Amino acid sequence: MVQRFWDRAHGRHLAITATATGGGSVAFLAAAFHLIVLRPMPEWEAMTGLAIAVLVLATLVLLVVAPPFLRLRGHVASLEEIMATSSIAERRRRRAEGDEAAAALGAGWAERWKRFLEDGRR
Repeated sequence: MVQRFWDRAHGRHLAITATATGGGSVAFLAAAFHLIVLRPMPEWEAMTGLAIAVLVLATLVLLVVAPPFLRLRGHVASLEEIMATSSIAERRRRRAEGDEAAAALGAGWAERWKRFLEDGRR
């Protein structure tokens, strides 16, 4: 079921992984802050169990979502670097890398890459 959702969301993978990574990071930092700073205070001591659960859940989310996010950000960086290159020889040499990155990123990036290649031929 998750794989079908992921396949149907092609083109939105970067946004999904960025949102999940950001949310997981915020939850992780909030739970860590509670455990480090707020736990000794008597009025916050009752929330320690919840903070531990949130910390574990956020860690699991980050372990699953952060690597694909970083890989997709690498593809974005590659495409932007290739598009910023003024050397035609360098563009030709790195075209396969750009094709792979555009295919991995999907819809908007694929169209942008296609327009870039068409503009370069004129």
